[in-house]
Amino acid sequence: MAEISLTRLSGGNTPADGSDPRTFPAIWNASATAIEDALAEGGGGSITVSDTAPTDPAPGQGDLWWDSANGKLFVYYVDGDSSQWVDAAGPSVAVQSTAPTGYEGQLWLDDTDGSMYVYYTDPGGGASSWIGAVSRSGGILQVVSTTKTDTFSASVGATPAVSPVTGLSASITPRSTSSKILVTVNAGVTSLNANFFKAVLYRDGSPSGFIGDSAGSRHRVSVGVDGGVSTSNAHNVSFSYLDSPSTTSSVTYDLRVGHTDNTSQTVYVNRSVTDTDGNNFARSASSITLMEVAG
Repeated sequence: MAEISLTRLSGGNTPADGSDPRTFPAIWNASATAIEDALAEGGGGSITVSDTAPTDPAPGQGDLWWDSANGKLFVYYVDGDSSQWVDAAGPSVAVQSTAPTGYEGQLWLDDTDGSMYVYYTDPGGGASSWIGAVSRSGGILQVVSTTKTDTFSASVGATPAVSPVTGLSASITPRSTSSKILVTVNAGVTSLNANFFKAVLYRDGSPSGFIGDSAGSRHRVSVGVDGGVSTSNAHNVSFSYLDSPSTTSSVTYDLRVGHTDNTSQTVYVNRSVTDTDGNNFARSASSITLMEVAG
């Protein structure tokens, strides 16, 4: 950089009375031409404010770019083998659902499943990629649960008919298509005359994958229970199923009940058949819980 000639105009000496010289600071002067010439020779970097990285004119070592779209400052760095815009604040953390372009040391938090990645360049610069730093695979991302405490009864037609249980359904919106949904159901079910009553887990209005294989005339159910029970008791229906809906849209699960008779029968939930008001009778609660598991 060129030298700048400065001339002291006044001040800067200790006053005759011995007072603090800082009371009379020195005043220096330099010509505007000298200052401009020095800045020109110094080759100071330019500053660009835009929402995309500047390319015309081509950036040079030390140029600054303020990313107005994301509020970040970058400096153009040339290391001899390559040149690029580098975050002036150092490696940042991008929180989004898709991988950013990436630069060495940058962190990316996938907001769909909570996994953390770091952008890594192989020694020698042969390849660069996002490397898993912290994986949430198998972790629980969200939980939805419905509890039914009132009773339910329905006259269900001849098999293979089933009836939805009012108030025993739950909906969940997966954060990723790779997520799985762990469904847990607990219910007290009974029927008076049915030889065998059944429960079927439905997903979005159709039987879920948690159902037995087809085998002749046999019923395909999630859970089947012998109907030969006392009128003062109910059977507990309890099961878990890990489903793979492969969607990020809302999914609804519900429990449906029925029987295997060839005539209509009444099926009860959370109560016995007679439901007598006595201390040797009981009412129960039922629930359906959905847990999203990171894939």
